[in-house]
Amino acid sequence: MKPMLSGQSPQTDGSPITLRASCSLCHVIAEWFILAACALSSTALAFPPSPHHTIYGVVRNEMGEPISTDDATVILETVTGVQLATKVCPSPALGTNYRLRVPMDAGLTPDNYRPTALRPNVSFRMKVLIGGVTYLPIETRANYANLGKPALSTRLDLTLGEDSDGDGLPDAWERALSDMLGGALRLDDIRPGDDSDGDGLTNLQEYLAGTYAFDPQDGFRLDIAGTVDGRPVLEFMAIRGRTYTLFGSADLKTWVPVAFRLSNDAPATAPRTSYHAADVRIVRIEAVLAPDQDMALFKVLVQ
Repeated sequence: MKPMLSGQSPQTDGSPITLRASCSLCHVIAEWFILAACALSSTALAFPPSPHHTIYGVVRNEMGEPISTDDATVILETVTGVQLATKVCPSPALGTNYRLRVPMDAGLTPDNYRPTALRPNVSFRMKVLIGGVTYLPIETRANYANLGKPALSTRLDLTLGEDSDGDGLPDAWERALSDMLGGALRLDDIRPGDDSDGDGLTNLQEYLAGTYAFDPQDGFRLDIAGTVDGRPVLEFMAIRGRTYTLFGSADLKTWVPVAFRLSNDAPATAPRTSYHAADVRIVRIEAVLAPDQDMALFKVLVQ
């Protein structure tokens, strides 16, 4: 099976479906960041403040599973030790599990309007506190175009664990994959862009999607299961902790979000914009298309 588009998994046999099993965010490995339009200070109050900037995303463990424990906290810390913190709490509608509102200062006066307001060009790092133990993410995935801009937001996904070869795949996940492939591969032999099982998904995509990178039959795939009153019914395997969003297209160029219902939803149930998996199961969904939407191509974003 040949992939339809770069970064996507292969087309389902005999159907015009494509799917995507990875985030479209850039890959960056870093510990300290520069918040380009902001910095933390501990001076007296001043006005006017700017709107908050929001940092949000997914914190994953070394096996790629989103963190769901009740005692996890995400912390933004500056070089001066000032901290902002938020609890980890899954948000199924967004496919995230933390959201941090960062106070911003307008920069029109010499003093910040509050002690934790942000101002230009100060380094910060993200930490995760779980059960009293502090973890520094081994990898971050983000689009930094809006970082630090008042009233805007930045998605910053964090991966915990040890990554001795610095490729973005945790050592524990690479060791498990090596064991399943016979145990001869070293950590640096397993690269994120490789397709170890030849199923059309890269190792990084399999890590993010929660599928097995050693089993060519286990790669994430989206199938047409039929139609209901002319509406397409689609089917895929959902993995616990992941959030799935459906997109549709008429030309493979322009993709838009498509609402859907689960097969067991009542007819009067409002359409969903995403599905958050609480366990591992086959999920069947019915795409809800507007009368003017002529779509025969679909893909799924896994977060």
